[in-house]
Order: sequence, then C-alpha cells, then structure tokens
Amino acid sequence: MTYWFRHADVGSDEWFETGDDAIVVRQASFTDPHGPASVAASRDELAWVLDKFEPLGAQLYEVRYGALVNGPVSGGEPVSEAEFEAAWERARHSRNTTAAESGGPLPQGTRLTGTVDVLPWGPGRVGLFVELGLPLVGFVDVAQLPLDPGDWPGVGTVIEFEVTTVRFSLEPPRSAPQIRLRPTATPPPGQPWRRPGRP
Repeated sequence: MTYWFRHADVGSDEWFETGDDAIVVRQASFTDPHGPASVAASRDELAWVLDKFEPLGAQLYEVRYGALVNGPVSGGEPVSEAEFEAAWERARHSRNTTAAESGGPLPQGTRLTGTVDVLPWGPGRVGLFVELGLPLVGFVDVAQLPLDPGDWPGVGTVIEFEVTTVRFSLEPPRSAPQIRLRPTATPPPGQPWRRPGRP
C-alpha cells in the first residue's frame, strides 16, 4: 500500500509518500507552510538519474531537488493523496524556479572546456550541443551566441564555457539533464573562436 502523511512543526512542513516498508518514495518539504521548498525529490527519479548519468547526475539532482530522508519514516498526520499531490506540485514548482545552484559539483559560474558537438538545427537557430567529457550533455542557447549565424562556432571548435544552470526533464518520457552553458568570451564579428589557453 501507499501512505501519505505530514509532519508540521515550527520551521518545517514535511510531506511524505511511503510504501509498506515506510521508506520515503516522494518527499515535499518546506521551511514553513507558506515558504519555499527545501525538498521535492522522488526516489524513483533519483535511481533513474544515477543509473543513466552516474554519481554526477545524482549529485546534480540533489542540488536541484534536495535530499530524501534516509531510512524509514512514520507517524505524523495522515493526509489524502490529493493533499499530498498539491503539496508535491507546489514543492516541485518552487525547486524548479527558485532553487539556488551555488553548491554541488557544478555551481553556477563553473568553467568547463568543451567541444562543439552538433548544431542540430543549423547555425543561428535554437542552439548547439557541447561535448564536455562528462556523462551529461552541454547545451548553449541561441541567446548566448552571436547574432550572425556566420559567427557561430563550428563542430569541433574547442571553447571555454561557464555553467549557467542544470535543467532536468523528468516527466515521461524522461530525457538527459542538460548543463546549460555560455561562452566565457565571444570573438569580434568575423574573427575565429580561440582555443582556451591560446592568445
């Protein structure tokens, strides 16, 4: 069976979904009943991210959605499935829109060297993908690139980037998390992109 219950106290408001073993399946936690979410995590999602994208993916998931309680959880005030789902949606929205990415393995501003891998929509449209030597893909949005498509870097160009955010798409069908990037320097119009470390 599935159980839903809530632990509310001064400074915390925690909602849990568990099975018969009392291990948390999903957790929505807030600093107070009307405050931002500190956790909006799913054990199933975490296991999927770990399997597909190794420990780095799991660490980035926990930066975005918080860490689940370890071990069994019991007691608290029983709540309905609908009440839990409302709290879950509120927590998820909070973490997706306001979660700070100042910690973890790839905080905002982290500099990475990557190779332009593919421009699936062609220069000047949507963006491009970057190979970073990590189990996750890098993506540079069109807004972070020169206005003139002729000034976009070609496939194979090695560039230094900085991390702006990490995005997860976890609603079915799930897709790989994206490390969103921007170049640390853009050459003047008509000039080639310089390899990091070269004048």
